[in-house]
Amino acid sequence: MIDSKLYTLLAVVESNSYTRAAEQLSLTQPAVTQHIKQLEKELGVKILNRVGNDIKPTSEGNIVIKYENDEYYYS
Repeated sequence: MIDSKLYTLLAVVESNSYTRAAEQLSLTQPAVTQHIKQLEKELGVKILNRVGNDIKPTSEGNIVIKYENDEYYYS
């Protein structure tokens, strides 16, 4: 079972926007922000960085995303 916070992470990375991810997932923008913060707290690492107007995964974030994509593909 894939945690909803991981779906949120993937949506943020794919849309490059917390707001667009919120719209896509039918959540509020603060809920998306909270999902990312909770996921970072659970994993003990920072998973996203803002670079100008872009939202980029950290190296740890890329590992989480790869793991999540592998889990989805093989399940």
